[in-house]
Amino acid sequence: MFAQLTLHRIFEEQAARTPDAQAVTDGRESLTYRQLNDLSDRLAAAIARQRPAPGARIGLFLRRGNNVVAAAIAVLKAGCSYVPLDPAYPPERVRYMARDASLDLVVADQDASAVLPDATVIDVEEARRRAPEPQAGQPAAESAPDAPAYVIYTSGSSGDPKGVVVSHRNVTALLDACDQVFDLRGDDVWTLFHSPCFDFSVWEMWGALAHGARLVVVPTEVARSPDAMLDLVVAERVTVLNQVPSVFRYLSRSAVARVEETGERPDLALRYINFGGEAVDLEAVRAWRRVHGTGTDFFNSYGITETTVLATCRRLPESEIDALPEGARDASADGSTAARVIPDPELNIGRPLDGFEVVLLDEWGGHTPPGRIGELCLAGPQLAIGYLGRPELTAERYPLLDLAGTGEFRRYYRSGDLAVALPDGTWEFAGRADDQVKINGYRIETGEIESALHGTEGVQDLVVLAVTSRIGERMLTAFYAPVPGADDREAEGDGDGGSGGQDVLAERLTARARESLPAHMVPRRFVRVPALPLTPSGKTDKRALTAQAS
Repeated sequence: MFAQLTLHRIFEEQAARTPDAQAVTDGRESLTYRQLNDLSDRLAAAIARQRPAPGARIGLFLRRGNNVVAAAIAVLKAGCSYVPLDPAYPPERVRYMARDASLDLVVADQDASAVLPDATVIDVEEARRRAPEPQAGQPAAESAPDAPAYVIYTSGSSGDPKGVVVSHRNVTALLDACDQVFDLRGDDVWTLFHSPCFDFSVWEMWGALAHGARLVVVPTEVARSPDAMLDLVVAERVTVLNQVPSVFRYLSRSAVARVEETGERPDLALRYINFGGEAVDLEAVRAWRRVHGTGTDFFNSYGITETTVLATCRRLPESEIDALPEGARDASADGSTAARVIPDPELNIGRPLDGFEVVLLDEWGGHTPPGRIGELCLAGPQLAIGYLGRPELTAERYPLLDLAGTGEFRRYYRSGDLAVALPDGTWEFAGRADDQVKINGYRIETGEIESALHGTEGVQDLVVLAVTSRIGERMLTAFYAPVPGADDREAEGDGDGGSGGQDVLAERLTARARESLPAHMVPRRFVRVPALPLTPSGKTDKRALTAQAS
């Protein structure tokens, strides 16, 4: 249905079919498809006046709101690709992304001179006020479906984030595949809950616009408040909601508390809640169903930026939601050769979306035997173009493989994620093969955090781990050892905000992290240790540190 079109053409055709339907709202204004199309034309004309080269990358330095949606469409209409730049990120990180993406042109809704002093800035509000021009709506250079549509930056193990280049066709393949799973309609109401720098937002934005639905852009302050988010879901009559399980957990608790306090059950319109980014929290789903009934279908999805948001999906059956089987997987020390004992429904990521081939490879690149854990490798039309300016990394992570031994090679993505094939044809997630972790759905290379913090005055060694708290919440924890002979009078506490006082080194580390890393990558805890423990082989004993923190 969508495969031969570019994303902006899909939107324009939808706007022609339903010009008066509500397209997007952000709490300040609502725009119909005609109005959103007109606004994107104005912005596209403003971009064209700067004469960017065909295929140029344009930065979006915008707060959450309707302007983000209009600007993304406008950039594509201008024959370019967009690069989201979150104003909430530290300036140093935004500047790095802008340099790495060679951004000479940025669309902004605020003063960007301090953060992006070398960029030409298009003021989105000024472009809004400017009268339409005769050429408005005509792209500076028409894009092909295989042309880049956007670049989203992900955490990098080398210490710098890396840009993933995704084409129009990658996204349209996602839309076509999801149409085989979801019954998406023009009367649906979606939320744009996630930051444009998080790839879940791609599915939220284009999934809504491609089907003529209404998109509710969730303000930052609402996204951070479960109570406010629940109010929005009720008031806007949201029907399609995408959530990271750890975020939904708080939304579910808020819903339960409200019903217990008031005795009233809100009238919800939700048809679908789709999880991604983490293991499902079935208890949170059960609690939600107890207070809101069984009218909502819950789905669990797996995917990554490099494979265009979603790669597998499944509907959670009522039998699993209402009765969690006992038992858990039996893993070896490194998780690489473990066999399954009893499937865990919270980790079941379902079957591949239409067009995907999923295989499990062992550490030597061969097929993993049935029932054993291997690395998830994926092939299909949703595989991204690759990493921006990093051909060696692209070749490494997107190898051409002849897995069938027929002499015909196919392009795969080696995800670094571990999984096991279950007898019913679904796949079960089994962790990572490296130091990448997931916190609130964000894939984070702990090595990037460590790189940012190394060299902090008074700190000799440091390692960052994901630790599970006593209430079951995953959080980043930095364990650090001071330089020998450091003045202990500066550090009269436990380094973790304990009763003994605040550790000066922890304060330095916290300040440095906040200056150079986005909020989701700043460790929640800083734990001081005399020295990092080592395994018999001389490596950092991460298990010992994790046990110490729990």
